[in-house]
Amino acid sequence: MRVLTFSCTHAPALHKGAIKHLKKIYKKYKCNKVIMLGDLIDNGAISYHQKRLNLRNPYEEYKQAYRQVQKIVQAFPEAEYLIGNHCANYMRKALDAELPEYAIRSVSDMYDLDGWVEHPRFTKLEIDNVIYTHGDQGSGGQTPALTNAKVEFKSYVQGHTHSAAGVWYHANQSSLVFGMNVGCLLDKDHLQLEYGVKFNKKPILGCGAVIDGEQAYFEPLLMR
Repeated sequence: MRVLTFSCTHAPALHKGAIKHLKKIYKKYKCNKVIMLGDLIDNGAISYHQKRLNLRNPYEEYKQAYRQVQKIVQAFPEAEYLIGNHCANYMRKALDAELPEYAIRSVSDMYDLDGWVEHPRFTKLEIDNVIYTHGDQGSGGQTPALTNAKVEFKSYVQGHTHSAAGVWYHANQSSLVFGMNVGCLLDKDHLQLEYGVKFNKKPILGCGAVIDGEQAYFEPLLMR
């Protein structure tokens, strides 16, 4: 497999250059598989964090997010899609209200992801002996994907940590593995992401490509 992988678009806060960049990298590496690692949508209006009054309309946020998501789907009609922590807010709120899971629409249904295969939160999707996951589990730190690769003894690709991006290799006497953080593809100045203003580290925009499970490349979206 030649995999294009990306994470954390946080619609309706998708960066304006994100889709063009994804299509460029898909073509550059002649990819034949797409994996979206989670947080496709932001769900700020129903989050557990304090929010501004003008972010408290979940229906308006949904309509804006839907339009951006459809642009991603139009560019990539088929993909593996992992539920991230922001995507899971619908289910989390439903469980708080003691509603059964069968009464809740899936994200794929709500956003018409007809050609996408949806995987539950905390899924570890394995392709070509490489683990793909959202990243809101396991180890953190400066290079979380590398730390998790060492624990799993397998190459590991994740998103979630907006300020972590790159590829790091680790070898022992019998094997070579890599850890890749793919950064994010969001507009940090969007009101949805105002909570990030307090952090010194800022988002690193980009995506990743994995070739035959052996070589990994992080491709930054340069903000000129």
